[in-house]
Amino acid sequence: MGVRSARLDDVSYIVGLHRKETDQLGFVPQSCYEREIGGVTNGTILIYEENGDSVGFIYATHNRHGTTKIHQIAMQEDARRMQRASDLVSAVERDVDWLVSLRCAADLDATDFWEAVGFQSMGQVGIKENAWRRHTKTGLPTRRGRKMLSFQKIVGGLWRTSPSDSELLIAEGLR
Repeated sequence: MGVRSARLDDVSYIVGLHRKETDQLGFVPQSCYEREIGGVTNGTILIYEENGDSVGFIYATHNRHGTTKIHQIAMQEDARRMQRASDLVSAVERDVDWLVSLRCAADLDATDFWEAVGFQSMGQVGIKENAWRRHTKTGLPTRRGRKMLSFQKIVGGLWRTSPSDSELLIAEGLR
């Protein structure tokens, strides 16, 4: 089938896939998914469906300034490297006026994916502390924070799409 908008009955699938991929995805509470799907906030959750089964999702938010931020994208392991994630990104980009941005942990293979679909690395933006993983029962640190990279892609333009006054004058032969 391909890409479709998520429905409320997809939340259990999204949460389940999120749990399986928890090391690669940032934390998003289930209520955020429900609010986005219910239209309470200005975001998008899309599902990639194949043969009646969901195989991945993307979660992005949009602001009034024409920018979109991709918060999460996840594909089931058996559905990776088959253009599906790229299709999800393209579907989000169709609704973007100007810029798409995201953050990705530097230690993930996904950094190569983002560059392959046209995003530029803007460099390191800091270290994300994973407080829920920082301490064992003994209170000793178990893992340091991850280096986070920022990526962005200009999808639209910075200028008006309608012709300027000078372009109109040239077209009419008045200049």
